[in-house]
Formats: sequence, C-alpha cells, structure tokens
Amino acid sequence: MMSIHEAMAAVWLAAATTLAPIDEPVAVAIKAETETAAPAAIVVAPPPSALLLRRDTPIHFMVVSEVTTKTHLAGHRFKLRVDKPVMIEGVTVIPVGAAAWGEVLMAKKSGNVGKAGSLEAKLLYVESGGLQIPVSGTNAAKGASGGGETALGIFALGPLGLFAKGNNAKIKAGELMTGFVEQDTEIVPSSPTGL
Repeated sequence: MMSIHEAMAAVWLAAATTLAPIDEPVAVAIKAETETAAPAAIVVAPPPSALLLRRDTPIHFMVVSEVTTKTHLAGHRFKLRVDKPVMIEGVTVIPVGAAAWGEVLMAKKSGNVGKAGSLEAKLLYVESGGLQIPVSGTNAAKGASGGGETALGIFALGPLGLFAKGNNAKIKAGELMTGFVEQDTEIVPSSPTGL
C-alpha cells in the first residue's frame, strides 16, 4: 500500500512529464524581461574636491560706506565687497559681492591752522564658503591742507584766522582697494544647484 506522500509525489512527477517544454525564444525573452526590470543604479556625483587658494592671490574690493576722520576712530571696522570674482581652474571660489572687512588703524582729525586730517586702514578678511580668509593690504588717506585758507584768514581776520581747519581725511564709498591672501587656504567650491 502506498502512503499519501508517495502518492502525491507520483502525481506530481506524472504532471511534470506531461507538460510541454518552453520554447527557447520565449525563455530568452522572459529572461531578458526580468533582467531589464531590475532597478537602475543611482549615480551620485562625488563631492567637489578642495581647491587651493594660494598666498598672495590678489582680491579686488570696493568700500561700501565712507570712512572718515570726522566720525570714525582707530578700531572702527568697515565693510567692503568683492569687486571681481576670484577663480581657480575656471571655478569661482570667491564671488563678486562676497563680504569683506577692514579696520581703521589710525585716524587724526583735521585741526586748526589748516592742519589736514589723516587716516590709515587695513584689510582684515573676506568671507567665502563659510570661511574667513585673512587678507592683507592697507589704504591711507589725507585731507587737503587748509594752509592757503589759513593765511587768507589771518590776513582778513587777524588771529581768528588761526582757527581755520583743514579737511578731514576719508576713504570714499565706492573706492577700490586691492588685498592679498595671507596664507594658502583650501576652499571646497559649492556644488551647482540641482545636483
């Protein structure tokens, strides 16, 4: 007598031998369809590599607001903006409009007897890509002397002419300054939007 398991195995074997074999071209098409249905690999662009901004690379700046001995003292920080892009290997690493900062080193107001004011300022750093890149460069300004006006004042007003003041020194808004990168700095350029 046959067990239930043996009977089922015999039925399955009989059914398998009576089925028609699959045609070879149909089998190839089924195989190709299952291979192309696999999800495509997602290509991720590698992160941009760092570029080296070399020491002494020139950077061109424009003063944003006037700095004058009339209202500013030593230690006053003033804002500049990058006036021309800084590029490395065709990639902009510091764009036009990037913020930069300078500081007044010395400010002497104009004085009596036509003494002109004088001003000296230095560049501090430029901001780009989350970095503060140190830059060097100075600018000095001197007001126009009032010596001629003082002499005329003394001639016309006597001793009161000695109180004629010279002009204050100023670095005007829109004035251009050039600074230089103080040390080699690695900058990772920002990836283009949409990637």
